[in-house]
Amino acid sequence: MTNIWTPLSMRHGTGAALRDDMPAALAAALRPWIEKVARNGIGLAKRVLLRCDLARDVEHETDVDDAEFLAWYTPDEQLLDVVDAILDLLPGVAPALPNVPGYKPGKLEAVALGFASISFFEHRRPLQQLLDDGRTVYTIRSDGRALVHRVDPTMTALLDAAKRAGEQPNRGSASTHLQRAYAAAYALHPDPIRAYSEAVKAVESAAHATLEPNNTKATLGTMLRELRQHPGQWDVALAGKTGTEGAATVEAMMSLLWTGQTSRHGNLQTTREETPAEARMAVDLAVSLVRWFADGAVRRR
Repeated sequence: MTNIWTPLSMRHGTGAALRDDMPAALAAALRPWIEKVARNGIGLAKRVLLRCDLARDVEHETDVDDAEFLAWYTPDEQLLDVVDAILDLLPGVAPALPNVPGYKPGKLEAVALGFASISFFEHRRPLQQLLDDGRTVYTIRSDGRALVHRVDPTMTALLDAAKRAGEQPNRGSASTHLQRAYAAAYALHPDPIRAYSEAVKAVESAAHATLEPNNTKATLGTMLRELRQHPGQWDVALAGKTGTEGAATVEAMMSLLWTGQTSRHGNLQTTREETPAEARMAVDLAVSLVRWFADGAVRRR
């Protein structure tokens, strides 16, 4: 994200460095990429047309094939959906091989690695260059199978650390929920409701063993009550000058996450769905809370 070139006028101005629209120059650059990739995959263009609900019109029924129609007759505003669909149909990014001395992949694994390598160098790497040069807010997901919103590398590192910490057996499905929350919050078409819900579940999973290990029906709400009713029972790594600020901060973050979920329950009023910005902030809160609880930075005395 920090390596994306920006015009001189923007580097010294106030304009946004990344774009969430589809500039004409990027659209023109993506269309040849789409046609090339669509021609290299048997039946790929037809599947993408169906996935993106792009119907061939009568005028171009015979003189234009599926790959050409997909590349040159898709409206600009749907091009990213087409690219996203293509990425999902391409062979995946090569997985990391076991770090074992003398290890050699089997024949099938070697074939899969070969296809993934070809897919990366011929298709994904050129696409990433187009997205970077076009200064779009979207990038290729780490597994190579979709487009996602760009995230600051620092945030990505914190997320990975929290996921690793959340994989401990006594932290339930914290890591899985955190990954789902991130994926839903930063997808090409974000799902804020799911992202927020998964962020809450991630914190509940990570904090359960610390706050309410004997309550099989514990929720973020009951955990908050436990924190508030027993204020002197918690050790926080960064306790603060009086020894209470750290615990108060954890409580405040959990409370903000809990009360900010507007779509959790229905009532007489119209249910308001969480916005993408709210969901992303919820994920940020969950990343910190999951890591703190899983690492033991918050613990019972």
